Amino acid sequence: MMPIITCDIRNGRTPEQKSQLAKGLSQVLVDVAGVSIDNIFVVTREMPGFNFLDAGEHVPDYVPGPNGEDIAGAEQLRRRAAEKQK
Repeated sequence: MMPIITCDIRNGRTPEQKSQLAKGLSQVLVDVAGVSIDNIFVVTREMPGFNFLDAGEHVPDYVPGPNGEDIAGAEQLRRRAAEKQK
C-alpha cells in the first residue's frame, strides 16, 4: 500500500512551510494508520487564492503575517463576520 496525500494550498508559503506541512501530514499517517514513512507520497499543489471559493467568495492570495498567520484570510473572515452583524 502506498498512500498518496494531496494537499491544495494557496500560493505564498515558504519552502520551509511547505516542507513542514508535508512532513506533518506524513507523520499523521504514520501515527494513525501505521504506514511506513517509506511508503508515503505527498503532492502539494499551489494555486492563486482566486481558485478557491469559501462561502461563495473567492479567497484572497495568502499573505503571511506574524507566526505564519494568514493576514488576507483573517481580514476576509473579519469582514464577513461584520457583514453578518448588520
